[in-house]
Amino acid sequence: MFDILIRNATIVDGTGSDPFVGHIGITGEKIAAVLHRDERGSLTTFESAREIIDAAGLLAMPGFVDVHGHSDFNLLVCPSGDSKLRQGITTEIIGNCGESAFPLFGPYRESVLVELKWLGIEPRWRTAEQYFTFLDAIKPSYNVASFVGHNSVRAAVVGYSDERPTDQQLQQMRNEVRIAMEAGAIGFTTGLVYPPGMFAETEELAILQKEAAIHGGCYASHVRSEGDLLLQAADEFLEVISSTDSRGQFSHLKASGPRNWGKVVHVLSALEDAIARGANIWWDKYPYVASSTSLASLLPAWVLAGGTDPALSRLRDPSDRDSILNDVEENNEGKDGWDSVLIVDAGCDEYREIQGESLGAAARQLGMSPRDLFIELLCTSRLRTAICNFTMNWEETDLVILHPRGMVCTDSACRAPSGVLSRDCPHPRAYGSFGAFFRRYVKELGKLTLSQAVQKVTSLPCSIFGLKSRGELRPGYYADILLLRWEEFRDAADFTAPHQFCPGIETIIVNGTVSVRQGVSTNRRGGRVLRRSGDRIE
Repeated sequence: MFDILIRNATIVDGTGSDPFVGHIGITGEKIAAVLHRDERGSLTTFESAREIIDAAGLLAMPGFVDVHGHSDFNLLVCPSGDSKLRQGITTEIIGNCGESAFPLFGPYRESVLVELKWLGIEPRWRTAEQYFTFLDAIKPSYNVASFVGHNSVRAAVVGYSDERPTDQQLQQMRNEVRIAMEAGAIGFTTGLVYPPGMFAETEELAILQKEAAIHGGCYASHVRSEGDLLLQAADEFLEVISSTDSRGQFSHLKASGPRNWGKVVHVLSALEDAIARGANIWWDKYPYVASSTSLASLLPAWVLAGGTDPALSRLRDPSDRDSILNDVEENNEGKDGWDSVLIVDAGCDEYREIQGESLGAAARQLGMSPRDLFIELLCTSRLRTAICNFTMNWEETDLVILHPRGMVCTDSACRAPSGVLSRDCPHPRAYGSFGAFFRRYVKELGKLTLSQAVQKVTSLPCSIFGLKSRGELRPGYYADILLLRWEEFRDAADFTAPHQFCPGIETIIVNGTVSVRQGVSTNRRGGRVLRRSGDRIE
């Protein structure tokens, strides 16, 4: 007898094969049997189970893999991970853009304590092993695998200065990467537009990635520029990949700002040339044309050197102010200037009412200049203001996602429609990336068949990352399964009302645990931390 029997579903098994009507039996955490409805043979085992789900009229497919997420801290306060789970994600890869939850000590610990205090989290870990144990103990609703982040390592060891690390510091950074990899981290990431990673030279990145590569770790990078210097940044990415003989993941591949549109095709050409020479490179992108980042990311690098307090002193210094603002306005890649910069999280109570407004529109409402409001937000929030910026176009977004080596991601931390994670106005990708992907590329544009689209977000990333026995509906694989009404499934979240689940998902099963039944949470969580072991993640 099965623990769960799903009957009469239209099965899209994740392999790219045509859908078929059939039954799925689940025992424990894994799929025990999959049978075509019209297949000859004994049906007696498909007659009873402890729980029977009638899935007539529903699609059954593997759960989606978010290959680039940021729920490292948010999951600790909301282990149900509502915005991720309810768009069909059953595995999230975190630690991206150079920031992981570990190693947590030194200046890095001091810098994140503010965020953790806001979330109501008491950090009880230092190492990757301790973090993984802590996360496993709270039982997330879906599976989680993590990179180790360069910014976290550098901030912990070196701090936020723009100086080269000493030989002793570099060796300690290598040791921290090694410790994380031995604990099961899946690779090494960089975020080279954020401090302190922006101060690192290419040689430093290669040395640290070589340490990760010894343990089979991938190199994933938010490259040094996505705008005017995108092509040079792509060259640096390829240099690190080549010099360390690593698998590479180009994070959220895009060109920011109208003056840079057209460069993505050149980056893809360079990546394809490297692949033709034997490189193993993939990339990811979310199906939107607005980015999500910190307001402080618009500042020149020299302003951020040394950390938050020195940066705030420079912002308040009248002698620096005009120079800083002129650079910010020149380098803002939003297609409509300040009106393209959407405030999603003010980062402070004083300006909470302008969340969901563009910086330009909010300045007009407040009777301020956008330049003055920019400075006020950064100073009052202590650089914590988060934004969306409309910098991209659909032609390049489609090109990246539809490419056979393109993967889909949220590039977001999980949120919830109530509680502490409901207080901001996040990018709608937090709730809607995968609904938007299927809506745009299958339903509206017809660029992918349903089977092709499911494969791209299930078995493809599982095979790339080595997620053992996941991503397909077949006996012996983990029961990470979605049941959904195809005609209803889409994204509902938008920039003005982002806290909305994707409609159409009826049932979500993670490792054999039913987390959502008939669209309602069961308050049961079946996820776990997945760790690298050799060339597998399990």
